[in-house]
Parts: sequence; structure tokens; C-alpha cells
Amino acid sequence: MRCWHVLFISVLIIMTGLESARAQKLPMPTDDLLRSAPEEEGDWDIQFRAGLNGSQAYYREWAQGGVDRIAVVATSVFSGVYTDGPYQYAFRLDLRYGQTRVNRDAFRKSEDLIRLRNQFRRRFTDERFSLTANVNFETQFDKGYDRSFENVQSRFLAPGTLIQTIGLSFDPDSYIESTVGVSLRQTFMRDTSLSERYGLDEGSWFRNEAGFTVIISYEREIWKNVTYTGYIETFSNQQKSLLSTDVNFTNELVGRINNYLSTNFEFSFQYNDDITNALQIKQILSVGVNYRFR
Repeated sequence: MRCWHVLFISVLIIMTGLESARAQKLPMPTDDLLRSAPEEEGDWDIQFRAGLNGSQAYYREWAQGGVDRIAVVATSVFSGVYTDGPYQYAFRLDLRYGQTRVNRDAFRKSEDLIRLRNQFRRRFTDERFSLTANVNFETQFDKGYDRSFENVQSRFLAPGTLIQTIGLSFDPDSYIESTVGVSLRQTFMRDTSLSERYGLDEGSWFRNEAGFTVIISYEREIWKNVTYTGYIETFSNQQKSLLSTDVNFTNELVGRINNYLSTNFEFSFQYNDDITNALQIKQILSVGVNYRFR
């Protein structure tokens, strides 16, 4: 699937969510970690949310058959916003790690993420517009294997990605943010045996790229106790065709059962022809315990 198809599908999904939310005229979600602001200028607004989601199935002499399985995923989100006049700094740290065991085989990694986002803003007189600078970092905790569980495909800082972006942001309302800018992207490989898998030269531990970035994020309560979060980030290397644009699109629905129980549905896809020409897809449905500190 070409990146233009991916971009079209991404924009279509977000626009459908926008129109649905506007039609219902629902209030802002109370779970908005990215856009919360201090009650008074010069103060920090710090939030922390932790969760433990999982599923389990056990069968013994069950006539219809079945496979024993257990899955556990731990998540945490730590964020903060500081505002002083037209200037604002915001950060968000996402940590996720999960393992799954099927039919008494060895436990295998099912979820693994370390993502840190930093954003600096200088708002203009029209506060919908601002000059922004983003510094984002992403890697994983543990080794990741292929389906045969024999070949290592990733590990801590293999790869690790650092992206710096300077651009112009437009926030038409309190639910959506969009940024267009120029970027530098560095890829680090602590294990150089994996370099070629992620588009680096054989044995290389570092790659630097320059290009253009588009970021669109959206978060809103679309139904009662159901919050949708969507995030699109693209990177177009200035030395490649636009058809090679990297696309990362994540969607998450969180349904709150009560103050402690929730159900989560995540659907994500990525396109990066440095790794594969195929569309990478991830889908997770889970129920778990969540707690928020503020």
C-alpha cells in the first residue's frame, strides 16, 4: 500500500471522528493529558496515570476445544504543562510493556514502548497559531523476536529514534492540534547486526536525515465515558520521493467503566519503506485497572 493511500485513510478517519464529535457537541474529556493547562500562569500542571490490563483463558476437557493463554500489559503516562504568558512547555512520557503466553509456551513480548515528547510554544496574538519546537524520542525496553521466536528484531536503542522539529502550529479548537515544520531525525543502533533491517548501512550505528514533518493530534470524549485519541505523524526525507513518506497513525478508544476499571481498544499502523513495503498493523483490545494521580 502506497503512503498516499495511507495518508488518505488516516485523514478520512480523523475527519469522520471530528464531524461525529462536533455533531454531538460533547464537552471536553477530563482525561486530556496533552492539552491540560495550569489554572494560573507560571504554575505546573502535572498528571500521572498508571494501568494494568490483561486477559486469561483456561480450558480442561472442554468439549468445544480451546487454547490456554494469559496476557498482561502495564502502562503509565506522566505529563506536565507549564505556561508563562505566551510561552508554554509541555512534556509527555509514555511507558508500556506487556507479555503473552499461549498454551504453556514461553512468554513473549506483546507490547513495548518508551516514548518521550517535548514541546515548546510561543503563541501569537491569534492564539490559534504558534511557533513550536518539538523534541521527541522513542525506543523500547526489551528484545523483540520474529514469529518463530528465534531471530531478534529489536532491542533497547536498536533502534532508537530522536526527532527535532521546528514549525508552525494551528489549533482550530481545544481538541485538535496540527503542526507543519522542518525536521532532523537521528536513528541509533546499539546492536549493529540489526542496522540493515532499519534502513541503515551494514554495520552502521547512526543515521541522520533531514526532511519535512506533519503532525495532527486529536483527543475528545466522543460518547459518554468513551474518549478517542488519534495521532498522525509523517516524515518526508528531502532526498527521497514523497511516495516514500513515513507515516505513523495511532488510534485509541478508552471506555471508563468506573473510576478504576476501563476497557481499551488500540489500532495503529505504520508505513516505512526503509523497513518493509508492507503496511505494519497492530490491534489490541484489553480490560484492566487504571488509576490517575493529579
